[in-house]
Amino acid sequence: MPAKVTSALMLLLLAAPLCLAPTGCVQEGGDAGPPPPVEEDLAPNNSLNDNDRIHFLRRTHFSFVPAELQRLNQMGFGAYLDWMLDLKTQPALESAALAATVPDPDFPSQAEIARWWIYLMQHNENPFQEVLAMFWHDHFAASQDILAAEARYWAFAHINLWRLHGTDNLAELLYLMNVDWLMLEWLDGVRSTRFAPNENFAREFWELFTLGADNGYTQNDIVEASKAFTGYRTRLAVGQAGPGRDQLIVEWVPNRHDNTTKTIFGLPFVGNGQAEYRDMVTLTLAQRPVAEFICRKIWEYFVYLNPSDTLVNKLAGLLRSSGYNLKTLFRTIFQSKAFFSAQAKAGIIKNPVEHVIGFQRATGLFITPTRSDNALVDIGQRPSTPPTVNGWPSGGFWLSSQGMLERANFLRDAVYYRNEAPQAGYDVGTLIPPNMQSADQVVQRLAWLLQVSPTPAQAAEYVDYLNTDRNGSGTIIAQPWNINDPVQREKKLRGLLYIMGQHPTYAIR
Repeated sequence: MPAKVTSALMLLLLAAPLCLAPTGCVQEGGDAGPPPPVEEDLAPNNSLNDNDRIHFLRRTHFSFVPAELQRLNQMGFGAYLDWMLDLKTQPALESAALAATVPDPDFPSQAEIARWWIYLMQHNENPFQEVLAMFWHDHFAASQDILAAEARYWAFAHINLWRLHGTDNLAELLYLMNVDWLMLEWLDGVRSTRFAPNENFAREFWELFTLGADNGYTQNDIVEASKAFTGYRTRLAVGQAGPGRDQLIVEWVPNRHDNTTKTIFGLPFVGNGQAEYRDMVTLTLAQRPVAEFICRKIWEYFVYLNPSDTLVNKLAGLLRSSGYNLKTLFRTIFQSKAFFSAQAKAGIIKNPVEHVIGFQRATGLFITPTRSDNALVDIGQRPSTPPTVNGWPSGGFWLSSQGMLERANFLRDAVYYRNEAPQAGYDVGTLIPPNMQSADQVVQRLAWLLQVSPTPAQAAEYVDYLNTDRNGSGTIIAQPWNINDPVQREKKLRGLLYIMGQHPTYAIR
């Protein structure tokens, strides 16, 4: 097994331009040359080729996997899209995830919650469910690390809110977020009473979750809205999980709520008890440009950065006219000509979760949720623990020399822990079809699997790597590639995956 990657080696890797030929260069970081022309046509693209479908999978599925492309082609794009957007509970998968990672679901540890979700990301046959959940989790950022041991089980429901309702009605999603127990704890909702309203959630409800900073609300609106967001508290439920196993719950207490009439956006907001948590959503959607804010955020994550106001307004109008049906919005975006345009294919920098989960799904080189979690902690993006209410950073932030070094060290684990579960017995030779066994063909195949774009000189070096070895003294010697040699196949294919996983174009999706 190779040693951990050094900073010197990583600097050499970072010296190469982040460009995904032939479609253009990554949208963030460095002088990428002239950008491709901006495409804003929302009409359906009805003439998709395999490259288009692979682009769709890379943006929505953590990575490209040939079996997923095969399913998409068999179902047809429209039917596949409907299946993908229909987020469902999967009892067998969810039970397996708990069994593999959480010995006591009533009192999970922080690490177990993260590893439970990582298991779902690794094994969900509909990876979009987890991709979208991470998107919403980052947008409505709340961390389970503030929870007491008696309350940590709340994190399961919080994560499942995004996993199961991420394509539902936006108004309903916002309401469920308002009353989510982890969110109520995270932004002090359980400590907000009619005697002492807390402004934290009211401010973030607009500034981060629905409108953006200083976009159509005043400090007085925040003060008044904080009165609407009062009335919940925590309570110890003695013996809820069994004798001597007390858990915390969140409950509504009417006399803690400010039921007076407030003035919000210059309008009377009549006291309505707990229903004010829903009424605040209704009022904000009716009076302010929530649709524009949400549509821009979704577009920039899945398509390309900095869409025009004209495009965002079209999407927002569609979302409003559909009654805030998120499935309609996602279906329009993922079918649009703009989604498959040169601008969209120019590339977006992967975050650490996309890198770690995507590599495993693309190659079949799965490591345990524990090892995956350790890698994500080192790189800086552990699912379920965003650093602040602003979520995680994005884009070029993830391409620091330290971040890239830790990504390479994850690849080392994924490639070389071959004698441990779940990899034990896995033959990487299964990645190579019978008709593609020469050194040149193997390089082409693995580059296609990982969707990396080596230069001709780099591809030639990869072929040389397959055709040579080092003897005991470290001297390079000729060793013609022979895929039928199990020792050579195991060593060289894994080594080439390790090398290609560090190619600059693998850092983008």
